[in-house]
Amino acid sequence: MTTTQEKKKRILVVDDNTENIRVIGSILRQQGYNAGFAMDGQQALEILKGSIEEFDLMLLDVNMPGMNGFDVCREIRLMERFDELPVIFLTANTETAQIVEGFSSGGQDYVTKPFQADELLARISTHLELREKRALLKQMNELLNEKVRERTRELEESNQKLVRAYRELRKLDESKAVFLRLISHEINTPLNGVIGFADFLKEQLVSTEYFTMIEKLSESAHRLNDFAQSSLIITRMRTTPDEYGKTMIDIKDVVDDILISNRELVDKKNIRVDLFWNATDATIPANHELMTLCLNHLFRNALQHTPDNGSIAIACRTGDSRQILSFEDSGPGFSERSFENMFKPLSTADELIDNHKGLGLSIVKLIADFHEAGIQISNRPEGGARVELRFPKREAPAL
Repeated sequence: MTTTQEKKKRILVVDDNTENIRVIGSILRQQGYNAGFAMDGQQALEILKGSIEEFDLMLLDVNMPGMNGFDVCREIRLMERFDELPVIFLTANTETAQIVEGFSSGGQDYVTKPFQADELLARISTHLELREKRALLKQMNELLNEKVRERTRELEESNQKLVRAYRELRKLDESKAVFLRLISHEINTPLNGVIGFADFLKEQLVSTEYFTMIEKLSESAHRLNDFAQSSLIITRMRTTPDEYGKTMIDIKDVVDDILISNRELVDKKNIRVDLFWNATDATIPANHELMTLCLNHLFRNALQHTPDNGSIAIACRTGDSRQILSFEDSGPGFSERSFENMFKPLSTADELIDNHKGLGLSIVKLIADFHEAGIQISNRPEGGARVELRFPKREAPAL
């Protein structure tokens, strides 16, 4: 192989025999290598240490006075600057023990004396190429490591940004929660007065022409109060969900309480409420406040959508390791449009539930998700809407 002037490899030849140096030097120069020479081990070490330009390979005689080739190689390997310098031993001894010692001292190869020029050049070429490959591999590894470090820094910066963003969002959520609590308090105080006064007027003005207006006022005040309370609960669920601990509750008890609280509306519309309780055990792990709000929404939706003298069926059964609770009404059911935005808050889908835009089924879905419950909405073949909740049946949570 012939190297160019710009890429000439430098080889240090160490041998106490001047004839060997002359012959090797001639061979190397003919192949375009730059050669340096040392007559003993100590001189070789001084040349290496004092050389500004690195050597690419060393041809090292084993049997030399003073330091032999093995000792020189060991000294070289102690210096970080030359720990990867290829060393080819020149030796007339082919005993296994000496060859093993050569490799253990840090040498890469050996050529026996008397040597053939072609063999020597082939060994030199091979180890120079291996050195280049190792250098290239090291460079690639360093580049990859730098890329990894750079990517790691980017990920750390992104993570820090996410942490800061999360903290900001948490602050905003907390601020929103505080704001809603404040709004709820500021609304409830005068609203309770309006509700109480409207209810009083309803009792006193039963036969007057203002009864309908007073009734609408009372209904609007109650709706506004429900909306404020529901909004506050939604915010608390999203910002501080740990506030809503779960215990084992009986769905039947919750439904009974809801029927009692809505008895006036049921009687006013002359609605028949049928209960079908086929579940052997109607207990589920849930938060009582949230579950009461959820089921009350479902019942009020069914009640408001059911025409006078209609009927509502509430059924509970056990199936597939789940408690299944359904509400069915005898109203017109859901339209095709309502199915498209069923669970979006303040959407037109909710108009079909209670004739007003509001939280509607969105809060039901939110509470169902909080309890890992599924929700299915459909229309009954015989007419009317059906909403079904599927609660996972589990053991009581640890307190």
